[in-house]
This record gives sequence, C-alpha cells and structure tokens, in this order.
Amino acid sequence: MPASVKAGSLKDPDVAELFFKEDPEKLFSDLREIGHGSFGAVYFARDVRTNEVVAIKKMSYSGKQSNEKWQDIIKEVKFLQRIRHPNSIEYKGCYLREHTAWVSGMFSCSSLPDDLLP
Repeated sequence: MPASVKAGSLKDPDVAELFFKEDPEKLFSDLREIGHGSFGAVYFARDVRTNEVVAIKKMSYSGKQSNEKWQDIIKEVKFLQRIRHPNSIEYKGCYLREHTAWVSGMFSCSSLPDDLLP
C-alpha cells in the first residue's frame, strides 16, 4: 500500500474490496423498517436482480465519532464474510451510499423463541 494511502480508508485496497460498487438504491426495493438498534435500522427489502427477500442493515458513519463508526463497519463486514455456520444468517454483501453502509443478508422471519419451541 502506498505511503499516501491511509490504512482503513476506501483508498486502501484491502478495505475497498469489502464493498460492492453498485448503488444499493438501485439494487433493493420495497424497503420497510423492521427493527432499530444502536448501530442502525434493519429493513425488509427485495433484491431487484433475483426477486429474493433480504434484510438490510443501514449503518451511518457520518457525524460525531465517524471514524470509530467506520472502523466498526469494517470489522463487522470482515466478520460477516468469514462466518459460515448453519445457525447464522447468510451474508450477501455490503454497499456504500452517502456515508451509509448497507449490509445485506438473508431474511429470516423466525425468531429465536420460535426456533427453540418444539
């Protein structure tokens, strides 16, 4: 990596490869908020390319503590790319738009209590 490229920035090839280049607003439709937490909101959505229902977590990395938020997004995407387990939600990809990361994953309509009941 050239000395002029700041580690952790989108100019860092290792970071840039974590994100798809397409515009998520063109790839996903029918967004409806289904939850909200400290890191952002989660939406039900439809992938227009496959018609598949997915979950989208939108996480902003602007405003106060934007660098810390950005580093958290990088850590989460790296983790999601590595995890492979039958009991985990399948990671689909991450897109960037206007200082917001759109993390796409498999949509599951069941909850943990539903899965634990006989």
